[in-house]
Amino acid sequence: MLTCQRCLEPVSVDVEAEVNLAMVLNEEQAKNLPRYYDPLIVEAEDVELLSLIEDELILSLPLVAYHDDCSVQTSFGDADEAARTQKDKPNPFSVLAELKKADKS
Repeated sequence: MLTCQRCLEPVSVDVEAEVNLAMVLNEEQAKNLPRYYDPLIVEAEDVELLSLIEDELILSLPLVAYHDDCSVQTSFGDADEAARTQKDKPNPFSVLAELKKADKS
């Protein structure tokens, strides 16, 4: 369960990871692997598969989780009001336009 980024309610997300991992003892063996394998250099130490699987699943989580049918509309203010306010403001470059007209005269 993750948090929906639209409505902030829990959303169920299926997590799936495809891993092509090859355990090797050194860098030389890793270089000889086919490209579709990711090398895991073990160098005579124990491998914790649980943490390895956990990391792969975390990497396969979506960047943004949301419901497919989420009907929440987000708004950051009235768009019409913002447009009206923008039209009512004086243009800060109008002074420059007047100076340019004065230079041509």
